[in-house]
Amino acid sequence: MKLVCEREKFLHPFQLAAAVVSVRDVKPVMQNVKIKAAADKVTLMATDSEIGIRVEIPGIEVQQAGEAIIPTRRMKMILQECNDKMLNIEADSSQMIVSTEKSRFQLATFGAEEFPDVIPFEEVSYHRISAGTFRELIRRTVFATDTESTRYALGGVLMEMVGENILGVATDGRRMAFQTICGESVGEHSTENSAIFPPKALQLMERAVTDSDTLNININTNRAILSAGTTVIFTRLIEGRFPRWRNIIPDTQGKRCVIINVASLYPAVRQAAIVISEKQPGVIFRFADGKLTLQAQGAEIGESVVEIPIAYDDSPIEVKFDPGFMSDFLKVLPSETALQLYIQEESPLVCKTEDGFVYVLMPIT
Repeated sequence: MKLVCEREKFLHPFQLAAAVVSVRDVKPVMQNVKIKAAADKVTLMATDSEIGIRVEIPGIEVQQAGEAIIPTRRMKMILQECNDKMLNIEADSSQMIVSTEKSRFQLATFGAEEFPDVIPFEEVSYHRISAGTFRELIRRTVFATDTESTRYALGGVLMEMVGENILGVATDGRRMAFQTICGESVGEHSTENSAIFPPKALQLMERAVTDSDTLNININTNRAILSAGTTVIFTRLIEGRFPRWRNIIPDTQGKRCVIINVASLYPAVRQAAIVISEKQPGVIFRFADGKLTLQAQGAEIGESVVEIPIAYDDSPIEVKFDPGFMSDFLKVLPSETALQLYIQEESPLVCKTEDGFVYVLMPIT
């Protein structure tokens, strides 16, 4: 195999593929990236057996077709340290030579036949979604997963796709985030039996696509395959039972509703949290007299008081929340977003936006 390409054109696809590579106990060849060159198209593939990626790089000059294994760690270092515009890559079953205008590297490698191919997207039944909309769903849910929990399947994001409705949900038992978006079912694709995606696969897709792409997703039993532009990602789904999340959404009936924008609330939460400590981790939210007052105390640290004017003239309400959990929610939203906060003494906070995003936060008691 022999090819010539621009370093910048090769860099991002290689970084995507390298993000999948596992350093845990897998076959040594699987700790690398496979490259396949044919005509004017080059394909990179990587997998850790749980997640796999296939990225096509069009427009590369292929002087000799073939396939090879790229030593991931060394190639990363070459791409980071060498700033020359063009790369020359030549490889066989035992070595790879990477040369630029000023540098030359000879690397030991493996035979490509030992590395399994990552299959292309050939599904006839799938959901079609705007990639930009799906990326937003990922950002608004994945932060609420619990990667350390063994209860249910809280370490993943639950996806439901039926007709034009696509819903993502994540919870760690102390908070819950869910987002509803629209898509199109092709070939009667449906996930009535909900699928739980590992965050790593979703975050990889978020990095791999642009907002202008169209995303196709097929979910089948214990695996999902996603395609957008020149990238295909497959992932095994998380096994386990997700909580019956609809049953734990608090009823907003009887709660007071306060309208506030992210630009006002986010910096106030961050300022109030400056003095908190592990022994006193919460921030008190007090709604009264036309303002929201955020107050915190830290043992041997001090006290903070931050005020925001709001339209509120009802009886006072005080609730304590974890400022970190509140900040996680606020930072995924545009600063101009208007929030509807449904509040009640010693009750979960329900936050809603006009575009189908809901966040539920348990109080600290």
